[in-house]
This record gives sequence, structure tokens and C-alpha cells, in this order.
Amino acid sequence: MLNSRLKVLLYLKKSDLDKSGKAPIMGRITIGRSIAQFSCKLSCNPDLWNPRESRMGGKSREAVEVNDRLENLLLFIQSAYQSLLTRGCPFDATDVKELFQGSVQT
Repeated sequence: MLNSRLKVLLYLKKSDLDKSGKAPIMGRITIGRSIAQFSCKLSCNPDLWNPRESRMGGKSREAVEVNDRLENLLLFIQSAYQSLLTRGCPFDATDVKELFQGSVQT
């Protein structure tokens, strides 16, 4: 369990568009067989989303801001994962999610 790799997937929840036609950006943390899903608290126009890159396409201010925030989010997740690794105790994707969401809120 301790040597399972961290994978983070960002995707759009296209079934849940808001009034302006934007879809929420969701995240999925996978470690081994454990999976934890979360909301990125961001949304974007589905036409501008690049699923292969897990990023908004284009150079608009909105795209740059959203991509910056997604990048920070991924860094938070990575550092939460690293700090759990250094403790040397078994953990799963939910532990990483709870730790990173705690660090985002503080």
C-alpha cells in the first residue's frame, strides 16, 4: 500500500451545468485501489476544456486563472500525499483528500 502511486484526474461534470452553461471541474484521487472524488470549486465552459491536458484551453484571462488555480490544487494534493508518505503509516485516497482539503481551507 505504501508504494502505490498517486494519480489525480481532473474532469468536467457536464451533466451539472450552471445557469451560464459552465460545468463544475471535479477531481479524482486514485492510490492503488482507493478512489476519492472532490469538487475543485471551479467551473468552466465545456467547449474550452481540454480533457487530455485536464486544463482549460486558450489564453483568455479566465483560462489562465482557472489553470493557475488547478495547478495550485495539484501542488496541494502532491504535498498532502508526500506528508502522508513521510509519516510511514498506511493511507488511502480519502486520507489525501481530507488532508489537502484541510490545507486549502487554512
